[in-house]
Amino acid sequence: MTLTIDALVDSNVIIAALAGDHEHHVSSADLFDAGRGPMLGVAAHSYAEAYSTLTRRGTHAPFRFTAEEAWAALESLRAVTQLIGLTPSQTFDTVRSYAADGGIGPRLYDRMIGETAVANGIPAIVTWNIGHMRALFPTLNVRTPRDFLKAA
Repeated sequence: MTLTIDALVDSNVIIAALAGDHEHHVSSADLFDAGRGPMLGVAAHSYAEAYSTLTRRGTHAPFRFTAEEAWAALESLRAVTQLIGLTPSQTFDTVRSYAADGGIGPRLYDRMIGETAVANGIPAIVTWNIGHMRALFPTLNVRTPRDFLKAA
C-alpha cells in the first residue's frame, strides 16, 4: 500500500502550531486537526530544525521549551503526520546543488524541504515563507496553512 501525501509541512508551521504564543498558532494548529482529511508529511530534518528553534536559549529565544516539552510536542505532531525524507545521497546532492547555486545560510532548510517534496512526489508545501518556497520551487503548490485548508 502506498500512501498519498497531500502536502509537506515546513518547520515554521510546526513551530507555530506548537508554540501557543506564536502569531500563527491557531491557523497552524488547525492544519494538524486529524479530522480535517489531508494527509500531511514532515521532512525528517524539519523535526531537528523545529526542536532547535523551540529549545533555543539566549536573547533571541522566543519559545524556550524544555527538552521534554519540545520532544512531547513534536511527538504529538508525528502521531498525525507521515515522516518523509531524502536518502543520504539525496541530502548530500541537495547541499551540493545549494552551494553550487551560491546559496548560504538557513534557506538550505527550505531547499531540503522542497527537494524532499519533489523526490517523494508530494505536490504541495505548506509554509509561512511563501516567497522563499515559491522562488525555490515554482512548480510546487505553495500555500499558507489557512489557504491550504480552504482548498482541501
